[in-house]
Amino acid sequence: MLGRVLLGLSLVGSPTMTAAKGSESVRPTRAHGPSLSTRTANDPPPVAAGSAAARPARPPLPARARVRRSAALLALSLPLLATGSALVVLRTRSFDRQVGSCAIGPTEPLCSEPAIVAHAHYAAAGAGLVGSGLGLIAAGVTAAVPVRRRVWLAQAIVGGVTLTLGAAWLAAESAAYPRSDADDYATRVGPWFDRRAVAASLLGAGLGLALGAGVGLLPPSRGARRPASRPTLSPLGFGVVGHF
Repeated sequence: MLGRVLLGLSLVGSPTMTAAKGSESVRPTRAHGPSLSTRTANDPPPVAAGSAAARPARPPLPARARVRRSAALLALSLPLLATGSALVVLRTRSFDRQVGSCAIGPTEPLCSEPAIVAHAHYAAAGAGLVGSGLGLIAAGVTAAVPVRRRVWLAQAIVGGVTLTLGAAWLAAESAAYPRSDADDYATRVGPWFDRRAVAASLLGAGLGLALGAGVGLLPPSRGARRPASRPTLSPLGFGVVGHF
């Protein structure tokens, strides 16, 4: 009897029985399906099909199209610069003569307020043309370089802000015209003339930048997207081969 009890206790504490109980308590779980993921820790996360990163990038503008746009913008800026510079130089000289006569006395023959105002308007128009030419030159230089679309957008924003500031400043200076019957008219009208010219140049520069950015944002034409075809000889005769 004592031998059976000892035998039972030895069987209960044996490794075989402990392993058997442990195997009964652990139930393996079966996967619902085979795992097809082969991603590692260094792989980038998956991208959704409708996200912006999954869309194909816009092809860059061909070099020939960039050169054409740059040349067109630069060619347009030349007459603007020439005309504006001529207006600024000529009208500034006439304005100085008029103001000098008014400094001597209001009864001088060259002291004419309508003439002074006209010179100021023409000089401001010339300064605006110069600013437009400079803005188109900046856009033409940018067009010659393969830049991203965001560069043109930034240039358009800068042009729009500059245009708005120039227009507001020019309107404010037009309202702040000094009175001709004041004693210091000759000394005040000169700085007013200069401020109007600077405001008009800012307006023109913003307009030139905005127009140039608009040209840069235009999509390439079909002729620019299509590569040049080349003639070739075929067994059936003379033909033209091209990749479209």
